Amino acid sequence: MTWVGLIQAYLLMTIVAVLLILGSREVNTRKWHVVGALAHCPPLIAALSSLSVFASMGVGQIIWVPIAFHIVFFCVETFAALLPNPSD
Repeated sequence: MTWVGLIQAYLLMTIVAVLLILGSREVNTRKWHVVGALAHCPPLIAALSSLSVFASMGVGQIIWVPIAFHIVFFCVETFAALLPNPSD
């Protein structure tokens, strides 16, 4: 059952990624950077709130790789959203 949820989550993130790529062609990309930053929040919250579960499964150390990934890209997207647009 967990496998089904994982597949759904990755497929949903794939849809978000495609939308971000299409939205990046617009003149004002700020809203798409915000969407990109927000897209990293649910997996980050899920991973951080499940640290004890991952530790009990014996993968407590490896979970920090996806946590770091989502933190880095959340920060990159947030920084990009805060930059002034070239068209402003």
